[in-house]
Order: sequence, then C-alpha cells, then structure tokens
Amino acid sequence: MKKIILLLCISVLSLSVFAQSEKGHVYLKNGSIIKGKYSYFNDRKQLKIESAGNVWIFDADEVDHIASKREGKTMFDEEAVSDIKWFFRTELGVLAGNSDNSQTAPFSITGSANYVINPNFSAGLGFGVEFLKETYMPVFANLEYRFRKQQTSPYVFLKAGYQVPIEDSNEIYYDVYPMWSSFAPWPNEIGENGFDCKGGVLINPGVGFQQMFSQTFGMNFAVGYQFHRLNYDGENDYSLDIDYNRVTVKVGIIFN
Repeated sequence: MKKIILLLCISVLSLSVFAQSEKGHVYLKNGSIIKGKYSYFNDRKQLKIESAGNVWIFDADEVDHIASKREGKTMFDEEAVSDIKWFFRTELGVLAGNSDNSQTAPFSITGSANYVINPNFSAGLGFGVEFLKETYMPVFANLEYRFRKQQTSPYVFLKAGYQVPIEDSNEIYYDVYPMWSSFAPWPNEIGENGFDCKGGVLINPGVGFQQMFSQTFGMNFAVGYQFHRLNYDGENDYSLDIDYNRVTVKVGIIFN
C-alpha cells in the first residue's frame, strides 16, 4: 500500500513539473510577439500563454518559435496580440519638375486609409490637394509592400487614380478672325477664350523608408515618379492635353 501511495505521489509531482509554465517571448507566424508564461498541453498540439492578465490559446502550428529574450523589435512590437488592421498615412511634399516649367515644384498634400492584408502588404484609398496650374484633388488607390516586419523598414508603393479639378481653368487660347470690307482689309480681330479643365489620370510609383516609434505612430520619407495628364476642352471641339512628369519628394506621418 505504501508503495502504491509513493508511486502516486511521484506521478503527481512529475506531471506538475512537466506542466509547469515557463516565461519567454512567443513568436507567432503572423508576426506578433507575446511575452508571458507559456505551457503546452493536449499532447503539445496547443500552447497556452498568460500575459498581462489575459490568456491566449494557439495551435502549435501557429507558433514560429519561442525565445527566452526578445530577438528584435518588429513592426508589430507588442506584448499582446494586436488586431490592428488599418493604418493612416498623411504626406506633405513637392512635385519637382523641369526648371523651365512655369511651376517648378508645386505643393502636394495627400492622405490615405490602408488595410493591412498581411504584415508586409497593404492596400488602401486616398485623396489630397495638389496646386498645379489649377487646384486639383487627386483620388487614388494605394498599394504598399514593406520588405521587413521590423519597426524600421524600406517599402515600395504604387498610387494610381484621377486628378479631379476643384477650380476653373487658368488656361486660355486665342482665335484670330480676319475682317474684310468691300474696300480694304481691316486689322484682324482676336478672340480670347477659356478652357474647361477636365482633370486626368495619374500614376505614381516610388520607394520609401519608414520608422515606427510605437505601435500606433511613425514617420516616413518617400521619393517617386508621378505622371499625370490634364485634359482641357474649349469651344468648337478645341481640346488641349498637358502631360506632367514629376519627381515626388514627400515626408509623412503614420498613425492608427
């Protein structure tokens, strides 16, 4: 009887030691990091994590690895699982062009709301204001790919959309009408006419570098190439297209 009781005590102690929680940093495959006590159960098919008064349970195949010390900060640097799926980017800058142009570096401000599809890739929509010969509102779709999941990362982007005019055209054109009499020609009459601005397509690929200072705030610097074609309509089916080829230089803030 004593041997049976002794064996039972040893078994209970063994199970207690085996199931004892350990402390560490759990790295999940979705890029998140959780710091806390963890222990496997259900034949090591699942992992339980206790952190900051919360308890999470993950399947073992959701865990990338576990480390006793933090290996480096990531863009999703946190001690609890984050469900943030949106971030907002606001940028200020110039559209630098040829020094022979009437406007060498018009001002641009844009903002976009972006959905995080995975830790590297996001897609969103945005709009802004750009001061060209007239004032336009660019409306665009935005795609971004970050090369690293860390707080500091380079990225590439592509914006494509349409320049919507928000003021009347400043472009004018002249029609020359010859005037004749039955005796002698008179000087030509010159008519001044205005255009209706219709806006036009835009495309803006580029590269950037961003630094996240916290889970919810960061800054970025970006350089790109922007092409947009502005369309103008006049009387008697008269039309004019102006192509802009510009280098975009912008700084921005990121928040969510």
